[in-house]
Amino acid sequence: MPYVPFEVSGSGLEEKKIPSFYEFLVKKLRYNLNQKRESYLESYIEGHFTNYNEDGSVEERTIRDIDFHGETDHEIFSSWLSFKHLLEIEEQVARRVEAKNFIAIQSHLNLIDDNFGYLMDRKNSYFPLKMDKEELFSWLLTEINLFKHLVEEKGLWKTLNKQPEKHCQHIFAAALSRVSELLDVCMLPEPQVGTGFVDFIFSQGNDSKVCVELKLSTSPKALEGYTKQLKQYLTSEKTEKGIYVVIDSGNPKSSYQKLRVLIENGKKKGKSYPEIILIDASPKLSPSRL
Repeated sequence: MPYVPFEVSGSGLEEKKIPSFYEFLVKKLRYNLNQKRESYLESYIEGHFTNYNEDGSVEERTIRDIDFHGETDHEIFSSWLSFKHLLEIEEQVARRVEAKNFIAIQSHLNLIDDNFGYLMDRKNSYFPLKMDKEELFSWLLTEINLFKHLVEEKGLWKTLNKQPEKHCQHIFAAALSRVSELLDVCMLPEPQVGTGFVDFIFSQGNDSKVCVELKLSTSPKALEGYTKQLKQYLTSEKTEKGIYVVIDSGNPKSSYQKLRVLIENGKKKGKSYPEIILIDASPKLSPSRL
C-alpha cells in the first residue's frame, strides 16, 4: 500500500496534499522572487566592488547611486543588469515548466549560461542540458508527432505521397536535424547495428539512446519491422527505447493491415503503443472542396 502522509488539524487527521513534480519545481523557481532576491543581489554585487578610504573605512556605494546620480561604473552597472535579467529568465522558466513546455527551456538556460559566463569571467556551461533516456524518448515522440502534423495537416504529404522509402527518410531527417542540433542531440542516419542498418539513432551519450525505424505501408514487412526488426536493433544497441514510424500514402500491403489489427487488439486489452506512429500521407482535399 502506498504511503500517504497525514497532518493533524482541529478536526482530526486530514490527508495532506502532495504537490506534483511540476508544482514543486515551479514553487522552487519562484521562491527567490518571493524572498525579494533583487535586494539580496544588490548587496551581494556591491560587496564585490566596495571601495575603502585611506583609514580603512568603507566608502559606501549603491547600485541606485550609480543608476540615478550618474556615478557610472560600467562593470557594476552591467553586473546589476545581468542579475536582473537572470531573475526575469527564472520567471520565464517557471512559466514554461508550469505549461509543461520543456523544449523551449533550452534557450532560456543558454541565456543563463551567457549571463553567468559574463559575470564570472568564464566560458564553461553551468547548465548543460543532457536528457536521460526517458526524457530523450519523450522529446523524440513529441518531435515525430509534430512531423506527423506537418504531413497530415500542413501539406507536407505532397512531398511524401507515392515516394520511395529512401526519399521519405531524407525528408524525415531534414525535419528533425535542425532541432536535434539545437538541443545537442546526435542523429545518426542508417548506422550499422549488429548485422543490419537501423534507419536512425538519436542519442546524447551512451546512456541516452533511441532507435527509430521508418517503413512505408507498401512494405511487405510493415508488421515484422515492429515485431522483429526494431526489437533486434534495440538488443544490439543495448537500449529498450525505440520508435516505429509508418508512412501511409495509399495501396498498403496486407502486412500494414496486420500491424493496425495488432494495435487495435492491444488497445481492447488496455495496452497502448505510443512508440508506433502511423502517418497518413495520402492526398488531402483542399478546404474549399470539402
